[in-house]
Amino acid sequence: MKTCKKQALAILGGYVVGLALAGFAAPREIPFTGTALATWVSFGTALDDGTHLLILNARASAVLTASDARVGGAGTITCSGVWHTNKVGLSWGSFHLSNAGGAWDGYWHGTNSFENGHVIMFVSMTAEGSARYQGLVLRCTGTAVDNGAIQCTGSIVLDGHGARPYYLKGLRVDRAINIKGIVLDPLTLRPTGTSGALAWIVIGGPGGEASYLGRTTEEGLGLLDPVTGVCSMMGTAIPISSEQRDVLRWVAHATTDLKRLVSTNLTSAVITAEVHFAGGTGRFEDATGGFNGRVTELVSPTPGPSAFQNTFQYEAVGTIRFNGPVESRD
Repeated sequence: MKTCKKQALAILGGYVVGLALAGFAAPREIPFTGTALATWVSFGTALDDGTHLLILNARASAVLTASDARVGGAGTITCSGVWHTNKVGLSWGSFHLSNAGGAWDGYWHGTNSFENGHVIMFVSMTAEGSARYQGLVLRCTGTAVDNGAIQCTGSIVLDGHGARPYYLKGLRVDRAINIKGIVLDPLTLRPTGTSGALAWIVIGGPGGEASYLGRTTEEGLGLLDPVTGVCSMMGTAIPISSEQRDVLRWVAHATTDLKRLVSTNLTSAVITAEVHFAGGTGRFEDATGGFNGRVTELVSPTPGPSAFQNTFQYEAVGTIRFNGPVESRD
């Protein structure tokens, strides 16, 4: 098995989610560029199965410097993700950044690709401001090559509409696979010699109905620690009828009372989740907000020896902020 620390630093080394603005002038949007650096504090629950690197709830400290003197700050990031040994993968998480004027709290999605011998990382994120930044929304994308810093481009957007009510309901069936491998040290990311497992959740198929989206499908993935019941997920709600594909991205943090690997018996579990919007495309480019709730899911094994399904109905009420029109402009 390869040494994991060097590989993971190449994968994760640039993930920093950053940005803070000390003031807001008359324009609706203020553009900025910046450079973000991260120092990893803990790699969380990490597992290497020989083919994939799985990381649940890693943490890093972050610092951003930017072209605009009002933009800058320091804070923390959480990161979860699944990467293949060729360093291609998906990741997601949350971030908090602050400076003398206030703070930003938000969520992000990331992708890794391998091009011409280099690992290319791309992240997109949104955040809401507080204190002097109350009523502002941060929208940003960033790119990094190999283990380099993230080069950020974004805007501070005046939240012209405020929080809008958000309602959703539906039925979802998630597929999950029990992944067994070697547990990695949370500080060094080196193999501990101890075997462990994480559940890799694949979200796909019909979603339900939601405000401003209509009928949707869902795509995404997540990780569940069967020892602690801690779960982190990311996904995209895709309107079925939208020709412009105004998709809404989300990040969820959850806990479940199912604290074991599913093998042969049908069972049920209670999940308590917080879901946070992380931007999107079209009308939802700068979307923030979210909802929380609790559902009971039916957990059933599949014919595969290490796979199972989670089936649950959901209904929730929350809020969403976005500056696009209420109706899609198809």
